[in-house]
Amino acid sequence: MVNPILTCPQSNKPHHRKAQYVHGFDSIWEATMSYENTQLKLSYRANGDVVNETGQDPALPRVTGFQRYWVGADLGQANDFSSAVVIKDQCLPISTGDEVKLGPRERTVVFADKFKGVSYVSVVDYLIRLRNAPPFGGKSELIIDGTSIGRVVSDMLTEQSVDHTAVQMTGGQEWRRSGQYVNASKTLMIENLAVLFASGDLKFAHDLAMRSAIEEDLATFTTQTTAAGNQIITQARNASGHGDTGIALIVAGFASQYFPPQSIRVSRLSGWF
Repeated sequence: MVNPILTCPQSNKPHHRKAQYVHGFDSIWEATMSYENTQLKLSYRANGDVVNETGQDPALPRVTGFQRYWVGADLGQANDFSSAVVIKDQCLPISTGDEVKLGPRERTVVFADKFKGVSYVSVVDYLIRLRNAPPFGGKSELIIDGTSIGRVVSDMLTEQSVDHTAVQMTGGQEWRRSGQYVNASKTLMIENLAVLFASGDLKFAHDLAMRSAIEEDLATFTTQTTAAGNQIITQARNASGHGDTGIALIVAGFASQYFPPQSIRVSRLSGWF
């Protein structure tokens, strides 16, 4: 028996209209905030911290949230597609009227792109430019599928001192890190993405141009029950290739869940009395 395991629910209408990142780095622009903080003045720092300015008011606590990006990439041979997908990940200070606190964590797929017929050098250049493009620059993590040619691209990124993580999909149900390389269970990664979508913890920007292509790629992953009663995950090729945008999203989603930087801090002003 074969069952699809990755389905993406329709998202509710968002609070804002502008949420799509378009191809061409000079045209990438910041999405508007999901929560209106009419009582807070938020400062977006270059390192991804988001702080409410207190104006030296001792009664107003300073709360630090974050806004960062997970750039996931699947790399194909010269005649296959390579893809990049970006997840915007934020947790902003909000005011309830009674207190200032961190709002809910929001993860949104805001950018997707695919291309083929380019050299490894061009792929590396593309990934560097994408990671450094506004608004990603300085607050993004680059994660690539380190399987097959991903290892070659990872070595080229390392030669250029580009910080990144190369994820190699394995069997089993666990994951472990060794330097810039991570060996992670393919089943764990795919199930993680399925749970993120099912729980509403991950959504698509409502006008993301490549949403249907990503959903088509994700639909190629299925569970199959063997004669012995075991469940295995299989993937079929679709009309556009080997599910490259789906794999890029699986890698980015896994990174956002399992190794986010610890940058959330809450502090209060002191010494005023």
